[in-house]
Amino acid sequence: MNTELIVASMSGAVALVSVAYSSQANRKNSLLRDDLERQTAERHRMLERQDAMGRYRDPLLWAAFDFHSRLCNIAAQGFLRVHFVQPRDQLYATRSTLHVLAEYLGWVEILRRRIYFLDLSNQDANRHIVTLLARVGTILNDDAYPDRNFQLFRSDQRAIGELVIEEGADDAGCLGYAEFCARLESDPRFAAWFVHLSDSVTELASLEGRNSRLVDLQAALMDLNDFLDPEQERFPQKSRLRLKRS
Repeated sequence: MNTELIVASMSGAVALVSVAYSSQANRKNSLLRDDLERQTAERHRMLERQDAMGRYRDPLLWAAFDFHSRLCNIAAQGFLRVHFVQPRDQLYATRSTLHVLAEYLGWVEILRRRIYFLDLSNQDANRHIVTLLARVGTILNDDAYPDRNFQLFRSDQRAIGELVIEEGADDAGCLGYAEFCARLESDPRFAAWFVHLSDSVTELASLEGRNSRLVDLQAALMDLNDFLDPEQERFPQKSRLRLKRS
């Protein structure tokens, strides 16, 4: 074999080895790049999840606490019977009760939308909060209770939540009490969603004993509060009364 042929053969072999090495290196670099992109995307999702929960935890906590407190006042302290003596007080008792329920449903709907967008259900803690929210919704929806007071079907729960959401320039929030009352007075389509709940408040004011649905709702909301505020930084233990059925 002449020298030129040997050199050509060696050059070809070197070229093949170089191509194979380059191809292998490119595959490794591609895999490393894909892995880095996945890690970066996962860190980004994690930060978004943390930001979402940090942003919406307190508003949801306050809404759940206000709703729980009103249920305690109705079931254990005769709030409605006391306030239904005078027409003006009756109007306040009805509207403020509707508002705390609607505000809670509004924040649940806001969080629900962020959960869908951010895929929060992949995390254990977020699966648990979804379970707690679902429990409250189930009690509101359940038709196994002796009466229909405060029964609210699931789709109606979402509809009321949607109605009270206000989309701001930076983020979403819920109607304040003044605007909520104004909408009840000026918007018949808005007010129509609250007719059954308003009738429920009126009927509960005339009933003796504790309504079982309200007691179960209060317990479920208290579980949600305990989860959102485990160190009792916002609400101390003395404000965490748990009702029992009488």
